[in-house]
Amino acid sequence: MTALPALAPLTDGRLLPGLVSYPVGWTQPLTSLMPDDLDAHLARYGDRPRFTHRSGARLISALAATELDGCGGGHFPVAAKWRAHRDAGGGVVVANGAESEPASAKDAALLQLRPHLVLDGLVCAAEALGARSLVVWLHEGASSPFASVTRALAERRAAGLAEPIVYLATAPRRYVAGESSAIVRALSGGPARPEFRRVPTAVRGVHGRPTLIQNVETLARTAMIARSASGRPAAARLFTIATAGERTVIEVAGTTTLTQAIDSVLGPRPHQAALVGGYGGTWVSWQVLSSLPANERAARAQGLSLGAGVLLPLGPQGCGLAEAAAIAEFLAAESARQCGPCRFGLPASAEALTSIVDLRARSAEVGRLAGMLGEVSGRGACHHPDGAVRMIRSAMATFASDVHSHVAGSGCRHGGDDQFFPTPVGD
Repeated sequence: MTALPALAPLTDGRLLPGLVSYPVGWTQPLTSLMPDDLDAHLARYGDRPRFTHRSGARLISALAATELDGCGGGHFPVAAKWRAHRDAGGGVVVANGAESEPASAKDAALLQLRPHLVLDGLVCAAEALGARSLVVWLHEGASSPFASVTRALAERRAAGLAEPIVYLATAPRRYVAGESSAIVRALSGGPARPEFRRVPTAVRGVHGRPTLIQNVETLARTAMIARSASGRPAAARLFTIATAGERTVIEVAGTTTLTQAIDSVLGPRPHQAALVGGYGGTWVSWQVLSSLPANERAARAQGLSLGAGVLLPLGPQGCGLAEAAAIAEFLAAESARQCGPCRFGLPASAEALTSIVDLRARSAEVGRLAGMLGEVSGRGACHHPDGAVRMIRSAMATFASDVHSHVAGSGCRHGGDDQFFPTPVGD
């Protein structure tokens, strides 16, 4: 039996005690781990620290000292976001658990196994910032996370915890419904679709009130930092390793390489590349991944981003272009269709890439696709088209030799694995 690679040790700051796996398309985990009820949560982590608007400055300083950034994909420094919200007068705080990346399961794992830790972070944020409206934002159909949060809120009410009321709100299960401006728009009474914004939501959001939107992992880590009397929690984060049949959530230290993280779940095996960050992420060769630590700072030094913490490895027989084309078609279908790049640019780009995959294109089609991507990039009403462009461009670069064989008429060089990426359905 081949030994699995040793990961860098996790000391402080651990959110999950082990691997959590999910069947593709479902939000009910395959795990023997027991969810924390309130008693188990308090035994594990202790009482939640209380904050006032004045003492909240200390929590913001602690967030700055730990260099915590958002875990939902944008990686914006949390302390800076909180200061902007506080300076705008406080208002609404939203725990964003609408896991829009279909390949991701980390938020579902946290909401099901550590719901009280997420709620602790939400309440800490509200107290520190003087906010009075608290919301947990979930996708429709995510019945297991919804039930878990509902139970946790009932337990906190039954225990008589002196906390603001937390409301649950759901959005259509669409890729763009977890975007911050879509959340603000929906909570203000409109459709859950992104909108062009010049003013950050932290300054002006729901009904014009300052609105802090943080991913549930960010809030769970905030709750851990709030409890840390001294020292600095280890730089760790949750990743989802997605394959054809399963998504596995793993927590890794920032010094662990991305290939070590993948191999620790799947076992050492050959791969061509991996899609890093989610469907709007970047295809990266296995050679580059082997020296890339699992932290955002290292990724950005390479011109990359870890995005929503999704890693989709491509085996030796898979056609990266075919996988990219299928994802491009999904992203085109999931757009808000509010601007030209989404309505016309993304479908046309997906079709051009599909024509290359299907051996219907020649060299001129490659140049035409590059031109279309240039016309789409940076021109959308939101960043959804930019993610699609990034994914397609990186596929064309990472699998350049495959592009050549497809357009030269020699055919695909790979046997073709089953498509690996999940599609969203309820449980």
